[in-house]
Amino acid sequence: MPDFGLFYKEWRQNKALLTTIFVAFMINNPFTVLSKYNSYRGCAAQQSEWGGTCLFTIDYFHGTFISLFWIWGVVLAVSQIGIERSKGLSEFTLSLPYTRGQVFNAKFMIGGMVIVVPQLIGYVLSVLLLVLLKPDQVFYFHYYSLGMIIVSMLAYSLVMAGGALTGHIFAQLLVSFTVVISPFLVITLPAISMDILFGGRLAFLDFPIPEWMMYVFPITYVVPNWVGHSPYYLVIPTVMNIMFYIIGYISFTKMSNERNGSFFLWKALDLPVQVIVIIFGILGFGCFGYAASGGIGGYLFGMAAGAVIGFLISYFAIYKKTKHV
Repeated sequence: MPDFGLFYKEWRQNKALLTTIFVAFMINNPFTVLSKYNSYRGCAAQQSEWGGTCLFTIDYFHGTFISLFWIWGVVLAVSQIGIERSKGLSEFTLSLPYTRGQVFNAKFMIGGMVIVVPQLIGYVLSVLLLVLLKPDQVFYFHYYSLGMIIVSMLAYSLVMAGGALTGHIFAQLLVSFTVVISPFLVITLPAISMDILFGGRLAFLDFPIPEWMMYVFPITYVVPNWVGHSPYYLVIPTVMNIMFYIIGYISFTKMSNERNGSFFLWKALDLPVQVIVIIFGILGFGCFGYAASGGIGGYLFGMAAGAVIGFLISYFAIYKKTKHV
């Protein structure tokens, strides 16, 4: 269990951001209810002029900004690890008489509380508003409110794990973004390439991906479509939250966290990741070349260009250290 001093240090260091995120999460759900109510009141005021019917409905699947609030989890994780390391504050934190595990847990716990607690408060306030205002219909309120707590924590834990693995802000964001788009990189690009090479004769590409499999990938939760499906799918991002926490904890405690400008803190990852980037560059530019030319010649030319571009990007991103700020 982290010491109170670590919580106080995290609060003093990020109090402006923590306060902003807390307030934003707390008022967003009640603001949504009040905004819909004001729209209904405006409609009712004009009803006598055009003779229509006004209904006070709240649909969390459409017309709410709550689905964008996972971004606050990303901002908080970048501030707690990426910005702290880039400014050299991590050396001071690690010099305190605490273990690295205590430091990481203090960051994660205060981040989790700032994400979860205000959303629970906002949920309770929204329930009270719904009881008071008595809307005609409310869609997906409970499922969406609970789901956004899990999704915003998923974004936070993912970027925290990315920050614990990498040495600066750009690397933290790039690794996190790569994990988010991993289904496209791991499944779609190879499938398209195989389809091109076999002349479109691979019948298995015509079958849709099972719905449950979509929820294994974090990118699914970026858009609010998940709210229209089974609430049991929220178990998957809950498990991913735990997994990313474990990855972040192990990386933070076992690797050097001082500011050294390296892309990955664990140097053994450099070469395998570079090879993977080159492979994705070959496949991606090969598919683009085929789409642009419509022939296998364009596909081969795109593969060659992708190999060069993938090598250059991976070399300068991974092996060239960033300057200290």
